Amino acid sequence: MKSIFLAVLKTLFTTAVFTMAQTVLAATPLDDFLQRLQSVTSIDAQFEQSTVDAQGQEVQTITGQLIVARPGKMRWQTQPPYEQLVVSDGELVWIYDMDLEQVTIRNLDQRLQETPALLLSGNLAEIAQNYSVERFDVDKLERYRLTPNDKSQLFIALEFDYKANTLQNMRIYDAAGQITLIKFSKQRINEKLDAMTFVFDVPEGVDVIDGRHGF
Repeated sequence: MKSIFLAVLKTLFTTAVFTMAQTVLAATPLDDFLQRLQSVTSIDAQFEQSTVDAQGQEVQTITGQLIVARPGKMRWQTQPPYEQLVVSDGELVWIYDMDLEQVTIRNLDQRLQETPALLLSGNLAEIAQNYSVERFDVDKLERYRLTPNDKSQLFIALEFDYKANTLQNMRIYDAAGQITLIKFSKQRINEKLDAMTFVFDVPEGVDVIDGRHGF
């Protein structure tokens, strides 16, 4: 279960594609999607995430708050009973498991193929190089489907559903046949964030696993 959670977490950085600004459709789905990325510098949102397995059985449902900002900064916190806090300052990532009283420290992976978080960094050339993008109209929503060119990735595809230029849902299709749906609400876009949001102080008495030199 933890491996599923961490894999989904990597991809959740991509939710920085939220935008409430008016967007003029570009010539191609890729150009259009990149325009949406460029329009966002930060986001603070609530989310509800549910995962079903290949047989359609629900595996897990969690709720929480996601705060992201360029470049590569994130604060992701889930509510009980799956309580966890993940903080990134753009260079390091801290994963705090409250139940285990354990903190894992990692380098933020700088490869877009390994860490979709780098969609947030605005490196448009990397996105164009590593993903193909399709655009569909589905149930009054505008859907973008990102398919990785590297077929060895954990994820087969990512989907983003927009309505009136605001991201409503995100879906993650993994190689094991699982589908994760994230529904967003109460989005605050491009607002000034407290710098301490992305600072993590290791609580006293918890175990620390330092994976900065190979995790």
